Amino acid sequence: MTKTPLSLNPETEGDSEQPKSEAPGQPENPVVGWFAVGFGFLGIFINGPVFVPLTLICSVVALFMGQASWAFIGLLLTVVGFLTSPVLLGLVGLAWFSNWVSSFF
Repeated sequence: MTKTPLSLNPETEGDSEQPKSEAPGQPENPVVGWFAVGFGFLGIFINGPVFVPLTLICSVVALFMGQASWAFIGLLLTVVGFLTSPVLLGLVGLAWFSNWVSSFF
């Protein structure tokens, strides 16, 4: 009977010579997610029409880069920023009103 070496490292004997490298294209820090959350707070407290669309863009990019938790927080802040911005709500209301009025003609 042979002894099987137990280890918490899933390396085989041949893999120990190769240096470990991180996956290519993966950033060390979730910078886009940080920007999404930062723009989200700026959109709520400072200037909604500028920062809410930037929050949405950064959140979608962060989602595609694999930063799901930061993207989810950014998307929540996008919704909150949209609902607290009278300018953005007014633009959506004007679009709805013009569509409603054009249905009569």
